[in-house]
Amino acid sequence: MSTSFHEGRTIGLLLSFIGGAMDSYTYIQYNAFASAQTGNIVLAIIQAFDGEWISVGKKILSTVFFFLGILLTKFLIDYFKKKEKHYWRLYVLYYEAIIFFLVSLTPISIHPAIVTIMIAFTAAIQWIAFDKIDGRAYTNLFTTGNLKGVATNLYDSLVTKEKAAFDRFFHFLTVVLAFISGAGVLVFCHHLFGHFAILLVAVLFLIIAIVQSIQVWKFYQRHIVLSKK
Repeated sequence: MSTSFHEGRTIGLLLSFIGGAMDSYTYIQYNAFASAQTGNIVLAIIQAFDGEWISVGKKILSTVFFFLGILLTKFLIDYFKKKEKHYWRLYVLYYEAIIFFLVSLTPISIHPAIVTIMIAFTAAIQWIAFDKIDGRAYTNLFTTGNLKGVATNLYDSLVTKEKAAFDRFFHFLTVVLAFISGAGVLVFCHHLFGHFAILLVAVLFLIIAIVQSIQVWKFYQRHIVLSKK
């Protein structure tokens, strides 16, 4: 196992699934996006002209805390790189599991502004901390860039017949499908369970975190055994 556990295909696709789930949940439940800040800005401008200032405030807060989440994560990347701590992203996964569990609680879920802030901040951390699958760039919160990757690499694959182009096409296609699946599954769960549907995201984060923790522990155990030989 390399130190780039966070670039594994399985974890990348699961995070894309979660990205779709987050955006569909926040829009259904609170009429705002967790991560699609372009949508929030456009909606805020439209609602400002209509005098819907409470809705405008929610979207501004979402954008501000998304921005702050990006700054914090960039700081963490530099800090832990200097400290040579390679597995700090495990803490991010546990943090996200806790945040989405808290969001499911009724005393918190009834406050749209608080939930929007929590999810936007957390989504930004996820976006910056997990930005590659097997060394290839991707986005686990949006689909526009990934769709561009699907289209451009499909074209290259058809024209050049190169396996590398097809591999890139398949890479982006699976990410897009994972995102769409996450959005669809969350909408279905929301119809069944209401705001408690977000627990699906919390459980997925916890499972990812535990599985990755076990893998990291096994890696270090093997490293210790080999170092003693």
